[in-house]
Amino acid sequence: MGKRVVVTGYGLVSPLGIGVEETWDHLCKGSSGVGPITLFDASAFRTKIAAEVRGFNPEDFMDKKSVRRVDRFIHFAIAAARMALDHSGLEIGKNNPERIGTYIGTGLGGLQSLEYFHTVLQEKGPQKISPFFIPMLIGNMAPGQISIMFGTKGPNLSVSTACAAGSHAIGESYKLIQAGLADVMICGGSEAVITPLALGGFCAMRAISERNDEPEKASRPFEKNRDGFVMAEGSGVVILESLEHARNRGARIGAELIGYGLGSDAYHMTAPAPQGEGAARCMRLALESAALAPEMVDYTRFLALTRRPCRSVRRSP
Repeated sequence: MGKRVVVTGYGLVSPLGIGVEETWDHLCKGSSGVGPITLFDASAFRTKIAAEVRGFNPEDFMDKKSVRRVDRFIHFAIAAARMALDHSGLEIGKNNPERIGTYIGTGLGGLQSLEYFHTVLQEKGPQKISPFFIPMLIGNMAPGQISIMFGTKGPNLSVSTACAAGSHAIGESYKLIQAGLADVMICGGSEAVITPLALGGFCAMRAISERNDEPEKASRPFEKNRDGFVMAEGSGVVILESLEHARNRGARIGAELIGYGLGSDAYHMTAPAPQGEGAARCMRLALESAALAPEMVDYTRFLALTRRPCRSVRRSP
């Protein structure tokens, strides 16, 4: 079975707010994070809406010099990691950095920097490209910069599996702790690709919603009149620890991660297998990993919690 793994901290940068508390409050109010694109002029595109992170100041989480040297997706990742570490109460000192790792997933990495410096190349020539361009671009610099900032020296990894990248980063971190290769993992996902090139690409695929007149109603994945997904940005990070490590330091434990499954439909570039075989297989593998029978999964407690006022749900263990 390996070591038991628990969640002791979390941080969030989302289109609904900066931090878990603010995001949760807006969720409880039924707020929507989807609206007209403001990061660039989207008037020429079929889709003119997205879920942007608003009111975010990276200097609240890192110094001004560092802000200029990393991409927006790294800004988000560092902010979420800092909030998660603060929430966990974890102290990274001289005796434990080799046992603390970082694993952050991202689909496209620093696409904003790629587009910007391509323009610089075309308009001003190669001499004007920043020496920080490549570190801004590559996905593994999100965990890399977190490691540098907080002094973690354990496993340092990134995964790029599109929409599943954050989930895979958490699942693989769980396996590292379970196997005894780390005591703590700072893990999650980050994305910031609301850019002209990305929007144009998804528009060309006809993959995103064109409900420009009703942006708050655009994301409706299970509705019969759905017309595509909504581009969004942000970061979510959790602190995973072995149960033993968490107990030894008196950490507040929010949840236990007991199973993880992954696979592939082997069907289509964007569409899932129509009968849901791939998703069902991942659920089955997760249950097997957790040594649970399907009938042991009980939804009633979750339903009971969600029927309570929002503040009660937020404080529930």
